Amino acid sequence: MVPLAWACLNAGHEVRFASTPSLMDTVHESGLPGVSVGRDIDADSWYRRGTFVPKPAADDEPEIAAWMRVTDQLAAKQFSVCEHMVDELVDYCRDWRPDLIVHDPVTFAGPVAGRVLGIPTVSHLYGLARLLRLDIKDWVGTEHRTGYLDLFTRWGVEPLLHPDAWIDPCPPSLRWPGQQEIDRVQMRYIPYNGPGIEQDWLREPPRRPRVLVSWGTSQQKKLGTSIIELFGNIARSVASLDTEVILTVGAMEPDHRRYLGELPPNVRTVDWVPLTTLVQSCQAIVHTGGTGMMMTAAAHGVPQLGITKIPEGRFNVERLVAVGAGRHLAQDEADAEAVRGEVAALLTDDGYRRSAATLRQDVEAQPLPATVVPVLEELVAKAEVAK
Repeated sequence: MVPLAWACLNAGHEVRFASTPSLMDTVHESGLPGVSVGRDIDADSWYRRGTFVPKPAADDEPEIAAWMRVTDQLAAKQFSVCEHMVDELVDYCRDWRPDLIVHDPVTFAGPVAGRVLGIPTVSHLYGLARLLRLDIKDWVGTEHRTGYLDLFTRWGVEPLLHPDAWIDPCPPSLRWPGQQEIDRVQMRYIPYNGPGIEQDWLREPPRRPRVLVSWGTSQQKKLGTSIIELFGNIARSVASLDTEVILTVGAMEPDHRRYLGELPPNVRTVDWVPLTTLVQSCQAIVHTGGTGMMMTAAAHGVPQLGITKIPEGRFNVERLVAVGAGRHLAQDEADAEAVRGEVAALLTDDGYRRSAATLRQDVEAQPLPATVVPVLEELVAKAEVAK
């Protein structure tokens, strides 16, 4: 959301980033003005219970049933986030009087505040290949969850079933086929990975193929420290191909790094460095299918191996495979031999690099954030006329 927020600011508009206290440091690092509203939920308690670890489907169930149980819990978590922040968000908006609320698709305090205050709202998607609407019971249907509707009932307003528009940074080629129609405003994905200092060694041409291995912070929260052990094994497997491996550890708790195990000399661990500076010099990237990771690599035309466990990652990587820009391994099948084979294919088959370059062109062909600003202005103008 940062590139669009900056585009609005540069167009002469006032912008505030509102969120709960735990995100204020992240907002501060973006250089944009922020406001802390509400209080944080105890997210760790959700993760400690293994709430978001997919349980295998029963023999008489379709595979998607296991994923739906995970998204049921994700929806409940996000409803709780809304309840913890919405009162202060409404109070702040009554004082500051915004003309428009742009919110991410699972921050439901945005649409509630918009409905209470009678101002338009826009849902800013984040590049996910498949539209997973946690407010709807089965993601793609039409029946909203009771928990979502209850968020509005407390305020005595009609539920907002659809935002005024959806901003979509996912390029058309990656978009999941057959999704429901939405009022989509296409926007180019601009990688924003936070601040950081580019390392001197990144300017040196690699002497052998450079491969980035990056685990997801949300993956550890959902799946536990076993994901760190897995990525230590993956790094060793990739290193056995006579590559230069970059392994990201910046978001890892220092006392958890021991779970990586002993790493060979051609594995370089790096603390927090913006992903976009790391990926540009790489011939391949290995990750868990997270949307930010996938889209940053796509924006730079880098072939990808997704090793996935949860729905978001699988949906993303299946689309990468479909356009020829990546390969896919289920996490339970990611042994040393399988990882070596998948990465070797990315490094030796020029078809993956050509397809990744084509995907990059698709990303770059989408409208820049600055061109989306007039669309938002028009929504505000229409709302004013309707009043």
